[in-house]
Amino acid sequence: MKKILLASAATMAMTGGTFAQDGGEVPLGILLSFTGPIESLVPPIAGGAELAIAEVNASGAFMDGMTVTPVRADTFCSDAAGATANAERVITTDGVVGIMGSDCSGMSTAILANVAVPNGVPMIRPPRPAPRCPRPTITACSTAPPRRMRGRARFWPAS
Repeated sequence: MKKILLASAATMAMTGGTFAQDGGEVPLGILLSFTGPIESLVPPIAGGAELAIAEVNASGAFMDGMTVTPVRADTFCSDAAGATANAERVITTDGVVGIMGSDCSGMSTAILANVAVPNGVPMIRPPRPAPRCPRPTITACSTAPPRRMRGRARFWPAS
């Protein structure tokens, strides 16, 4: 997770641009369903992302000592309009240069199509890929293997 987050933050930093004037901070949106039908699953996901951010910041090696700052927002898992509004807010008001989330495919699709792509903000999605989500691109990717590879991916020998 730490390597994925570091690579994502670096990509977001290189494609962002406005954070350099803000004291060396790279704001990263943590958009998850903090309320709604899967709220009990979200604390470990958000905590893992923030732990990875803390490790990256503690190393001091990210882009000449810049720090990644998490910005949380709720995506509700059942309210695409609310998720889109919160994503728009973290981009326009909080200045995030990348998004980690959402954990529900409908919210991810809405955020990607209505907010992330139009604003040029890269997005990485933590859970399994959904059929409606696009193939990985510079704008959006998932941290899980595609469904057709899932069984084989679980049993690949470590090398």
